[in-house]
Amino acid sequence: MKLLLLGGTSDAIQLCQQFLQQGYDVIYSIKGLVRQPQLSCEVHSGGFGGVKGLTHYLQQKSIHYLLDATHPYASNISRNARLAAQQSNIPCFHYVRPPWKKHPDDLWVDYQSNQQLISLLSSDDYNVSRPFFTIGQLSAEFLSAKNTQHDYTIRTAIAKTQVLDNVKWIKSIGPFSLENERQIFKDYAVDALVSKNSGGLSVAPKIQVARENKLPVFLLKRPELATCYPIFNHPTDLLRHL
Repeated sequence: MKLLLLGGTSDAIQLCQQFLQQGYDVIYSIKGLVRQPQLSCEVHSGGFGGVKGLTHYLQQKSIHYLLDATHPYASNISRNARLAAQQSNIPCFHYVRPPWKKHPDDLWVDYQSNQQLISLLSSDDYNVSRPFFTIGQLSAEFLSAKNTQHDYTIRTAIAKTQVLDNVKWIKSIGPFSLENERQIFKDYAVDALVSKNSGGLSVAPKIQVARENKLPVFLLKRPELATCYPIFNHPTDLLRHL
């Protein structure tokens, strides 16, 4: 059986390796600025061109199963996968790793929009002045609304896109060790973390460091997936289903 696995995360690579061990014919797909995986299968790098392009690819490659194992916040890709599978009349499965669970010592603040985040960061309730952003690229609109009294530290996979006062950029791609995260929090005098509840182990150390320092963590709420196709949170359940 031929499987197209939409990946880009450490979980997706592990899933791919397990499928290969079970004898599946797998094509692993990545998009964006991630490290090229070392896999013993075909790797498709780059996008497909939306729903139309993905549908054409599925049919051209005679794919039997489509597995979306992309980042939990890659909602557009997940939507395209669902629609392309429907148009190709093949099963589509979503693997979404579980979110992190809140520890009793965590100070987590959920937010749903950039506007809400800006308001929260300026609130006297949290006394934030040097937030550390690990949510990917920040729009010019968001940065223009920045509190001028705040010092931003932003970590992204690409180099800085703007030169702004009181904004420091770190170009880096995870995973990040606990020691690395502790050093960043220390070097940049971080007093708050802005992140996504991505789940998984590879990017969890920053959450632990925030906990150790009793700092507020502002977490972007996860997008919800449509439930017309099965959603799995554990690899064993997915493998058993297939």
